[in-house]
Parts: sequence; structure tokens; C-alpha cells
Amino acid sequence: MELLNNRYYIVRNGDFATDGNTKILYCIFSILLSIEDYINNNSVNCLSIMIGSTFIWVLIEYILYITNTRIIKPMYIYLWNNKIELHKYVSLFLQGFQEGGFITTVGLYFGDRLNSINHMLVFHSLIIFMIINIITKYNLIQSSKRQVNSKGSLILMGLSTVYNLKTIYQHPEHIMRQLKMFISMIYLSSIWTFFTWYKGFRTAEVYLKNESNEYIKQSPNNFEIFLILLYDIIFEIGIAYLTFYNLFIL
Repeated sequence: MELLNNRYYIVRNGDFATDGNTKILYCIFSILLSIEDYINNNSVNCLSIMIGSTFIWVLIEYILYITNTRIIKPMYIYLWNNKIELHKYVSLFLQGFQEGGFITTVGLYFGDRLNSINHMLVFHSLIIFMIINIITKYNLIQSSKRQVNSKGSLILMGLSTVYNLKTIYQHPEHIMRQLKMFISMIYLSSIWTFFTWYKGFRTAEVYLKNESNEYIKQSPNNFEIFLILLYDIIFEIGIAYLTFYNLFIL
């Protein structure tokens, strides 16, 4: 695959991006983890990374929205038998909280507790909840589509990678903690990605550039889909989200 000439998209199907109820639950869970960490460890690390990463990711979601990099459909919450459409900016906030605050908080909190059986039971209970939430859904209508190799995205990834390497070099005492956070985020995201791909809720599209500078849609094979989703997990989640640690913890 030619990274720069062609266009690669991650396509989300189903109502994950439009299900406000689940996003609210993930937000509450993140807040509870931060409160527990503060009460028992007198630490504001989880709270800091949750607030900081949420703010930045909400900003990113807003930029993706206004630039049409990601096509976002309306988000709803369900109260009893009522379906309520959320304001676009409330939707962007919940999306940013889940994409940023939730993942970083969970990664840091459980990364710090990888040797605790009780905390790992809680972690895997969360994962089981996520899996059940995935396998019980059947809506395959496309909800969002995002180009992973846009120039802006690649520049941002390059800058964050350089920044993280520089910061790790300057603060080697934090390497192990960041590694544990990285492992937790990759583990969670890999399971999520596998089951959403298996159920058809997450896939990829490839557009090849021909000699006339036109982009022709091509059906990607499983290996190409694997590489695109792997890039998303390792770089756009694992490495990129360590930036929040370096910004708000150090």
C-alpha cells in the first residue's frame, strides 16, 4: 500500500457513534476511577489526564467535524421509551470524552494496577461489558468515516511521536509507567477492534489514485484491513495517547 498517494479510511457502522447512553456510562466510569484514585492514593493523575485529554479530543472532534474529515451522524439518548436527539456540540463532547478521557483514564488507572488481581477483575468486567454491548447490536448502517492518512493526521502523528520520544528521553523514570499504560490501552483497543470488525461494525475502505489523479474505490483484502486497523490501534491510540501523559502528568 502506498501511504501518501492513496486514501485509507476507517469506516464505523452501527449506532456506536450515535449511542449517547453508552458514552455517558463510559464517562461516569472514568470519573469514578479518577475519584477512587484520588481518595485512596491522594493522586490527581487520573483526573488530570481525563480532563486534559477530553478537552483536546473534543477540540479534535470539532475540527474533524467542521473540516468534514469525519462524517458524524446525530447522537441520541434513550430514556424509557423516548428517543432524544442531542445537540451537535453535546454529541462532540461525549464523543471526545469517550475517545480521549475514557481511554486514557482507563489506560493509566489499570496500567498502574496490572499486578492487582482485584483491579484486573474490574478491568475485564469492563471488557466483558464492552463485548456484550458489541455482540448484541445488529445495525450495520454507516455512522462515520475517517481518513487515516490525511496530511494533517500524518503530520500530527509525526509531531506527537517526536514529542513523546523527546519526553521519554528527558524523563526515563516514567518509561515503565507509560509502558504499562500503553499496554492497557492497546489491550483494550485490540479487543474492541476485533469484535467490532468481526461483527461488521468496523472496517476499512481503500481508494487508489490512478494516472489521471482520480481516486478509485477498491475492496481491501483482509490483510489491508488488518494493517489499517493495526495502525489505528498502535499509533492513533497507543502512541498518540501517551502524549496526554506527557502533557498532563509530567
